[in-house]
Amino acid sequence: MKLSELGERLIIKELEPEPGDDCSLIESGNSYYLISSDLITRKTHIPDGASYDLAGKFFATINLSDIAAMAGRPIGIMVSYSVNPDLDIRDLKAFHDGIKKQMNRFNAKILGGDTKEGEDFTVSGTIIGIQERSLVRRRSDIKPGQKVYVTNDIGRSSSGFLFYKNNYKRDLGISLMMNVEPRINEAIKISQSGAMFMMDLSDGLAASFYQIRNDYKTGFKIYYERIPKSMYVKEASKISGVDEKEIILSGGGDYELLFSVPYDTSEAFERSMSLNNINVSCIGETYDGANIINMDGSWEELRSHGYEHFLKEPF
Repeated sequence: MKLSELGERLIIKELEPEPGDDCSLIESGNSYYLISSDLITRKTHIPDGASYDLAGKFFATINLSDIAAMAGRPIGIMVSYSVNPDLDIRDLKAFHDGIKKQMNRFNAKILGGDTKEGEDFTVSGTIIGIQERSLVRRRSDIKPGQKVYVTNDIGRSSSGFLFYKNNYKRDLGISLMMNVEPRINEAIKISQSGAMFMMDLSDGLAASFYQIRNDYKTGFKIYYERIPKSMYVKEASKISGVDEKEIILSGGGDYELLFSVPYDTSEAFERSMSLNNINVSCIGETYDGANIINMDGSWEELRSHGYEHFLKEPF
């Protein structure tokens, strides 16, 4: 069977059947080292018109976001390039500087890497972080009977993609897709305040709900009207013809956090978020059942698998 018939998640399951987290963990006294890797290519990740420094920032962000997903503190990143020899050194330097500036914002560094001649432009990162064992958050910590939250708003990146795809406000579209931020500081405070399960929304809400239900047999009851929607969603829907619900649920790339909090500590948790000026929204709860969503007062099964590499775009 071809990879294009499977999709990223089934490919990973074929290679490594046991479900995993955003990072691998290595014990070190009372802490864990967190290690993750991510890769981008020009074809799949860098839209025409995006500057190299913005692309470098984006590359740093998607690696940092894996550390954020487990409430870790980043230490540094190894960066390996496979690039066409005709690339201008100024462009490669701008990309590298974009990585460096973003890492520096979180007191992390470029630790080294490799550079090789290649066909186009491919960059791979291996990022390292650290956190106290008690504060590291795992996907397996999800259980029925928890409240479900997201940070900030949803649909910015997918709105940007639709702007770009439809040749409408392309510069804004590129910015919405690429100028994203890892929720490092928010994740640490969220963990300290009592969160349990946590993951980043790299592939979007529907994909995350599907993956967790499939891997850990815990389902989500989600209220669509409670999902905080980006101010760009309505406009993106209007110019593209894609339903707002699909933009919110099936698009990815926001890199916000999806996480859970026990019911009995949720009030104290929400007070902590307010005191720390962290924007979170409760969008539902976990339970022992299939993923369902409340639309206009009625419940329906949430069947969408959201975005996956190797499969066609969600819209």
